[in-house]
Amino acid sequence: MMRFSMRRMSAIFSKEFKHIFRDPFTLLMALMLPLAIVLILGNSIEFNVKSINMAYHDADRTESSRKLLETFASSNYFRPFSIDNPERGFADIIDERARVMVSVAPDFEKNVLGGGTGHVQVLLDGADNSSVMAVVNYLNTINQKAYLKILDMPQSMVTKSLSFKTRYLFNPELNSRWFSVPGLSAVIIALVAIMLTTLTICREWERGSMEMLLSTPATSLEIILGKVLPYAILSFVGFVLVFVVARVVFGVPFTGHYITLILGTLLFILGYLAIGLFISVSTHKQEVAIQFACIIGLLPTVVLSGFVFPVEYMSRGYQFFSSLFPARFYMDITRDQFLKGSSMVDLWVLFALLGLQALALMAACLVRFKRTLE
Repeated sequence: MMRFSMRRMSAIFSKEFKHIFRDPFTLLMALMLPLAIVLILGNSIEFNVKSINMAYHDADRTESSRKLLETFASSNYFRPFSIDNPERGFADIIDERARVMVSVAPDFEKNVLGGGTGHVQVLLDGADNSSVMAVVNYLNTINQKAYLKILDMPQSMVTKSLSFKTRYLFNPELNSRWFSVPGLSAVIIALVAIMLTTLTICREWERGSMEMLLSTPATSLEIILGKVLPYAILSFVGFVLVFVVARVVFGVPFTGHYITLILGTLLFILGYLAIGLFISVSTHKQEVAIQFACIIGLLPTVVLSGFVFPVEYMSRGYQFFSSLFPARFYMDITRDQFLKGSSMVDLWVLFALLGLQALALMAACLVRFKRTLE
């Protein structure tokens, strides 16, 4: 059995780097694609529901009903527009011109000022249930503010049996970009890493250059490391670009430790490079490899990593399945380092799992990699 040779591995590493710089497509995917994705998705992803179109029907037409409308308009959550009758508002919701319809009863001011209950009908578009609860919370807040405004009462005069004072830790402004952009970096790195190894190595199989490499004395481990390490460096450069954009363009704070984030990123990159390499040595065809890369790498990274849907709210079966992918653990590391700043000691379980996954995936590539052309 041949011993591992750093010289042979370095030769493959050098050859791969030269090939990368002669291939503009690879450089474009590794450097420009992460910038394009983070700029486009970073500006488009918004978890806070704002500027909701609201049809407003005022059958009372009094000062109190106008104050209610002013409360809606000044909240920045709603964009009210006047309608002639409630039936028109119902039609606007059906045609998706409005998400909410508010109709004020004729005796609204009389009932409120008389100590009774002012009746307001609210219709919500329940087809998009992802934003319904947010709208309901906005309505509850506006209900209290409008009531105090109509009665010209300060907040201090309202007696309550309980007083809740809420403080948001780590993200005081509830800025959705502070939450989404760090998670988006994991999706981008996974996409770039898996595509780089999958497409590039499959291209060598199709062009026949892999045959010459297999005819050399280099061992399977030397070939795999020599092939993977250049793309690991390139993927890490892509991460640095995404990190700079997150800090400079989107103003995401970073409260953690650079060494902790770098180590977690390197383990994460190695894991996804190994996934791409495993797909490549198993398929040998670019078209088939792209399909497997999307199914195995991209979809679980977006759906099952916690980027959009919290993993802890999934069923136990899906929680276990999501743990098979490195993005599940790296998502927690990168968001923690940007917003919380925990030490590596606090995150040792996540690092251990990422390291075990990277080793297991690399071992699977060694087992799957064949020195024959069959």
